[in-house]
Amino acid sequence: MVTVLLLNYKRVENLPIILDALKNQTVECSIFLWNNGEQEFTDPRLDLVINSSKNLKCWARWSMASYANTPYIMSHDDDLVLSSPDSLQSLIDTMEENYEAGRAIGFNGVKLGKDLSYYPTEQQKSIRKVGITLGAKHHKFPKKNTRVDILKGRLIFFKTADLKRVPMLIEPEEDIDDIFISSCLAKRSRKHHIVTSALNGKVEELKGGVEPMALSQQANWEAYRTNAAKKYFKK
Repeated sequence: MVTVLLLNYKRVENLPIILDALKNQTVECSIFLWNNGEQEFTDPRLDLVINSSKNLKCWARWSMASYANTPYIMSHDDDLVLSSPDSLQSLIDTMEENYEAGRAIGFNGVKLGKDLSYYPTEQQKSIRKVGITLGAKHHKFPKKNTRVDILKGRLIFFKTADLKRVPMLIEPEEDIDDIFISSCLAKRSRKHHIVTSALNGKVEELKGGVEPMALSQQANWEAYRTNAAKKYFKK
């Protein structure tokens, strides 16, 4: 039912945990691994594995999607795990209940500001204490399904047939693949995707999310993300 596009970079110790969880799902899935790490990895539970000779970062995982022959595909980072056996089934159910062409679903996403900013300013953060919400807003494990512009690349679930909306012959801007994918799927429109409450309690963090190798720890990361959002979305 689902092809999982698993990405690894120097967190090989997390992969057996992730594979155990995926193979314990109530929904059968194929698992494709793009391994950017220096240490080669293989496992009989993998249906496809690419041990890259260099770190091609995030965009490379989507090159494997063309080999998927399942109704759904899902990106999966190496610092999280599907902690409930029905996590994939919950995603399928949510998609079928809310489907529109090009829609994607995840547990973490962003509603951009009116000016397409990716992060709120310090002033916008401060006035939220008195109930005024301005600027970009990040959503993670919401109480109810929430429309967003961008799903963060750690987990993006959508119908394989909608991959045709995403051009592959591009100059890959590899650190912002999630912004590009979200934009192309929605044809640049806003609030097309869903951060779902159906995954609450069904996804857990693994080691590595805040280590220096995480892209979010890079210098000028906030400006980089905002510039990408302004390039790929329309007001």
